[in-house]
Amino acid sequence: MQRARRTVQTWVHQIELGWGERAATTARSLVPLLTPLPASDFLAAGEAAAIRGHGLDDVIAWFRLLARRSRPMRGLLARGGLVDLAAGWADGVLRSEYGEEQVVPLALLRLRLEQQVALATRHGRRPGDDLALVAASVGGGSAERQRVVQHARALFAGGEPMAMAPNGTLLVLVTRGPSLHARTLAFEQAVRADDCLHNTTIRVWVEPLAMAAEHVDSHLLGLAS
Repeated sequence: MQRARRTVQTWVHQIELGWGERAATTARSLVPLLTPLPASDFLAAGEAAAIRGHGLDDVIAWFRLLARRSRPMRGLLARGGLVDLAAGWADGVLRSEYGEEQVVPLALLRLRLEQQVALATRHGRRPGDDLALVAASVGGGSAERQRVVQHARALFAGGEPMAMAPNGTLLVLVTRGPSLHARTLAFEQAVRADDCLHNTTIRVWVEPLAMAAEHVDSHLLGLAS
Protein backbone atom coordinates (compact mmCIF):
# COMPACT_ATOMS: atom_id res chain seq x y z
CA MET A 1 0.00 0.00 0.00
CA GLN A 2 2.79 2.41 0.91
CA ARG A 3 4.62 1.59 -2.31
CA ALA A 4 1.48 2.20 -4.37
CA ARG A 5 0.96 5.54 -2.64
CA ARG A 6 4.53 6.59 -3.44
CA THR A 7 4.08 5.52 -7.07
CA VAL A 8 0.98 7.69 -7.43
CA GLN A 9 2.61 10.66 -5.72
CA THR A 10 5.61 10.43 -8.04
CA TRP A 11 3.26 10.15 -11.03
CA VAL A 12 1.36 13.31 -10.08
CA HIS A 13 4.66 15.12 -9.55
CA GLN A 14 5.90 14.07 -13.00
CA ILE A 15 2.68 15.32 -14.57
CA GLU A 16 3.12 18.65 -12.82
CA LEU A 17 6.66 18.95 -14.19
CA GLY A 18 5.60 18.00 -17.70
CA TRP A 19 2.11 19.49 -18.04
CA GLY A 20 1.73 22.02 -15.25
CA GLU A 21 -0.24 22.48 -12.06
CA ARG A 22 -3.70 22.27 -13.68
CA ALA A 23 -2.89 18.86 -15.14
CA ALA A 24 -1.46 17.70 -11.80
CA THR A 25 -4.63 18.80 -10.02
CA THR A 26 -6.71 16.77 -12.46
CA ALA A 27 -4.44 13.74 -12.10
CA ARG A 28 -4.69 13.99 -8.32
CA SER A 29 -8.49 14.01 -8.58
CA LEU A 30 -8.39 10.82 -10.67
CA VAL A 31 -6.53 8.79 -8.06
CA PRO A 32 -9.71 7.59 -6.24
CA LEU A 33 -10.97 6.27 -9.61
CA LEU A 34 -7.77 4.30 -10.17
CA THR A 35 -7.31 2.70 -6.76
CA PRO A 36 -7.51 0.13 -5.45
CA LEU A 37 -6.28 -2.03 -8.32
CA PRO A 38 -7.67 -3.83 -10.23
CA ALA A 39 -10.97 -1.95 -9.73
CA SER A 40 -9.80 1.05 -11.75
CA ASP A 41 -12.63 2.91 -13.49
CA PHE A 42 -10.95 4.08 -16.69
CA LEU A 43 -14.24 5.15 -18.26
CA ALA A 44 -14.91 7.57 -15.40
CA ALA A 45 -11.30 8.76 -15.38
CA GLY A 46 -11.36 9.55 -19.11
CA GLU A 47 -14.67 11.36 -18.81
CA ALA A 48 -13.47 13.43 -15.84
CA ALA A 49 -10.30 14.45 -17.68
CA ALA A 50 -12.28 15.52 -20.75
CA ILE A 51 -14.73 17.56 -18.69
CA ARG A 52 -11.75 19.37 -17.18
CA GLY A 53 -10.60 20.30 -20.68
CA HIS A 54 -7.62 17.99 -21.22
CA GLY A 55 -6.89 16.52 -24.66
CA LEU A 56 -6.94 12.78 -25.30
CA ASP A 57 -3.27 12.64 -26.33
CA ASP A 58 -2.25 14.23 -23.04
CA VAL A 59 -4.46 11.93 -20.97
CA ILE A 60 -3.11 8.82 -22.68
CA ALA A 61 0.44 10.11 -22.15
CA TRP A 62 -0.26 10.51 -18.42
CA PHE A 63 -1.44 6.93 -18.12
CA ARG A 64 1.44 5.55 -20.12
CA LEU A 65 3.70 7.42 -17.73
CA LEU A 66 1.95 5.72 -14.83
CA ALA A 67 2.21 2.34 -16.55
CA ARG A 68 5.99 2.68 -16.71
CA ARG A 69 6.04 2.90 -12.92
CA SER A 70 3.37 0.29 -12.14
CA ARG A 71 3.35 -3.22 -13.63
CA PRO A 72 -0.27 -3.92 -12.52
CA MET A 73 -1.42 -0.67 -14.16
CA ARG A 74 0.52 -1.57 -17.30
CA GLY A 75 -1.34 -4.86 -17.47
CA LEU A 76 -4.74 -3.25 -16.95
CA LEU A 77 -4.12 -0.70 -19.68
CA ALA A 78 -2.95 -3.39 -22.09
CA ARG A 79 -6.06 -5.47 -21.42
CA GLY A 80 -8.46 -2.76 -22.53
CA GLY A 81 -7.91 0.06 -20.06
CA LEU A 82 -6.72 2.44 -22.78
CA VAL A 83 -9.83 1.72 -24.85
CA ASP A 84 -12.04 2.45 -21.84
CA LEU A 85 -10.05 5.59 -21.08
CA ALA A 86 -10.55 6.90 -24.63
CA ALA A 87 -14.24 5.94 -24.61
CA GLY A 88 -14.77 7.81 -21.35
CA TRP A 89 -12.91 10.81 -22.73
CA ALA A 90 -15.13 10.89 -25.82
CA ASP A 91 -18.25 10.71 -23.63
CA GLY A 92 -16.94 13.63 -21.58
CA VAL A 93 -16.31 15.72 -24.70
CA LEU A 94 -19.76 14.93 -26.05
CA ARG A 95 -21.43 16.03 -22.85
CA SER A 96 -19.29 19.02 -21.92
CA GLU A 97 -18.67 20.60 -25.33
CA TYR A 98 -21.65 19.58 -27.42
CA GLY A 99 -24.38 18.42 -25.09
CA GLU A 100 -27.06 15.95 -25.98
CA GLU A 101 -28.80 18.25 -28.46
CA GLN A 102 -25.86 19.02 -30.74
CA VAL A 103 -24.33 17.50 -33.86
CA VAL A 104 -20.69 16.57 -33.24
CA PRO A 105 -17.82 16.69 -35.74
CA LEU A 106 -17.51 13.59 -37.91
CA ALA A 107 -14.03 12.97 -36.48
CA LEU A 108 -15.48 12.65 -32.98
CA LEU A 109 -18.18 10.25 -34.15
CA ARG A 110 -15.43 8.23 -35.83
CA LEU A 111 -13.46 8.10 -32.58
CA ARG A 112 -16.56 7.00 -30.65
CA LEU A 113 -17.30 4.32 -33.24
CA GLU A 114 -13.71 3.05 -33.21
CA GLN A 115 -13.86 2.75 -29.43
CA GLN A 116 -17.17 0.89 -29.48
CA VAL A 117 -15.90 -1.50 -32.16
CA ALA A 118 -12.76 -2.15 -30.10
CA LEU A 119 -14.87 -2.82 -26.99
CA ALA A 120 -17.09 -5.25 -28.89
CA THR A 121 -14.05 -7.08 -30.24
CA ARG A 122 -12.55 -7.26 -26.76
CA HIS A 123 -15.69 -9.03 -25.51
CA GLY A 124 -15.68 -11.48 -28.41
CA ARG A 125 -18.62 -9.90 -30.24
CA ARG A 126 -19.04 -8.54 -33.75
CA PRO A 127 -19.68 -4.77 -33.86
CA GLY A 128 -22.95 -5.34 -35.72
CA ASP A 129 -24.31 -7.44 -32.85
CA ASP A 130 -24.70 -4.36 -30.68
CA LEU A 131 -24.27 -1.26 -32.88
CA ALA A 132 -25.60 0.30 -36.05
CA LEU A 133 -25.61 3.63 -37.82
CA VAL A 134 -28.92 5.21 -38.75
CA ALA A 135 -28.15 7.22 -41.88
CA ALA A 136 -30.16 9.91 -43.63
CA SER A 137 -28.97 11.30 -46.96
CA VAL A 138 -30.30 14.88 -47.25
CA GLY A 139 -30.29 16.54 -50.66
CA GLY A 140 -31.06 20.10 -49.50
CA GLY A 141 -29.03 22.88 -47.91
CA SER A 142 -28.21 23.76 -44.32
CA ALA A 143 -31.80 24.66 -43.39
CA GLU A 144 -33.11 21.31 -44.60
CA ARG A 145 -30.30 19.45 -42.88
CA GLN A 146 -31.12 21.18 -39.60
CA ARG A 147 -34.77 20.13 -39.91
CA VAL A 148 -33.68 16.52 -40.40
CA VAL A 149 -31.39 16.77 -37.36
CA GLN A 150 -34.32 18.02 -35.26
CA HIS A 151 -36.43 15.05 -36.28
CA ALA A 152 -33.55 12.65 -35.60
CA ARG A 153 -32.97 14.04 -32.12
CA ALA A 154 -36.68 13.73 -31.31
CA LEU A 155 -36.65 10.01 -32.19
CA PHE A 156 -33.15 9.22 -30.90
CA ALA A 157 -33.33 11.07 -27.62
CA GLY A 158 -30.89 9.03 -25.54
CA GLY A 159 -27.86 11.20 -26.26
CA GLU A 160 -26.72 9.09 -29.22
CA PRO A 161 -23.78 10.74 -31.02
CA MET A 162 -24.77 12.15 -34.40
CA ALA A 163 -22.70 13.87 -37.05
CA MET A 164 -23.38 15.47 -40.42
CA ALA A 165 -20.97 14.33 -43.13
CA PRO A 166 -19.77 16.86 -45.75
CA ASN A 167 -21.96 15.20 -48.39
CA GLY A 168 -25.12 15.89 -46.37
CA THR A 169 -25.50 12.44 -44.80
CA LEU A 170 -26.59 12.48 -41.17
CA LEU A 171 -25.12 9.59 -39.17
CA VAL A 172 -26.48 8.51 -35.78
CA LEU A 173 -24.57 5.89 -33.77
CA VAL A 174 -27.20 3.74 -32.09
CA THR A 175 -27.43 0.61 -30.00
CA ARG A 176 -29.28 -2.27 -31.60
CA GLY A 177 -32.45 -3.34 -29.86
CA PRO A 178 -36.11 -4.21 -30.39
CA SER A 179 -37.06 -0.55 -30.90
CA LEU A 180 -34.44 0.33 -33.53
CA HIS A 181 -36.57 -0.57 -36.55
CA ALA A 182 -39.63 1.24 -35.19
CA ARG A 183 -37.65 4.37 -34.31
CA THR A 184 -35.95 4.44 -37.72
CA LEU A 185 -39.30 4.05 -39.48
CA ALA A 186 -40.82 6.82 -37.32
CA PHE A 187 -37.84 9.05 -38.19
CA GLU A 188 -38.34 8.44 -41.90
CA GLN A 189 -42.08 9.12 -41.65
CA ALA A 190 -41.44 12.34 -39.70
CA VAL A 191 -39.11 13.82 -42.32
CA ARG A 192 -41.43 12.81 -45.16
CA ALA A 193 -44.39 14.45 -43.39
CA ASP A 194 -42.51 17.73 -42.78
CA ASP A 195 -43.87 20.44 -45.12
CA CYS A 196 -40.48 22.16 -45.08
CA LEU A 197 -38.88 19.06 -46.60
CA HIS A 198 -41.39 18.20 -49.33
CA ASN A 199 -39.05 19.32 -52.10
CA THR A 200 -35.97 17.72 -50.55
CA THR A 201 -34.66 14.32 -51.55
CA ILE A 202 -34.11 12.28 -48.37
CA ARG A 203 -33.21 8.62 -47.97
CA VAL A 204 -33.17 6.93 -44.55
CA TRP A 205 -31.64 3.54 -43.81
CA VAL A 206 -29.89 1.46 -41.14
CA GLU A 207 -26.23 0.91 -41.94
CA PRO A 208 -24.93 -2.40 -40.50
CA LEU A 209 -21.55 -2.46 -38.77
CA ALA A 210 -20.09 -5.80 -39.69
CA MET A 211 -16.53 -4.49 -39.99
CA ALA A 212 -13.39 -5.00 -37.98
CA ALA A 213 -11.86 -2.10 -36.08
CA GLU A 214 -9.32 -1.45 -38.84
CA HIS A 215 -12.12 -0.94 -41.37
CA VAL A 216 -13.96 1.82 -39.49
CA ASP A 217 -12.24 4.66 -41.34
CA SER A 218 -12.93 3.25 -44.81
CA HIS A 219 -16.54 2.46 -43.90
CA LEU A 220 -17.21 5.99 -42.68
CA LEU A 221 -15.37 7.47 -45.66
CA GLY A 222 -17.67 5.59 -47.98
CA LEU A 223 -20.73 6.99 -46.21
CA ALA A 224 -19.36 10.54 -46.03
CA SER A 225 -18.12 10.90 -49.60
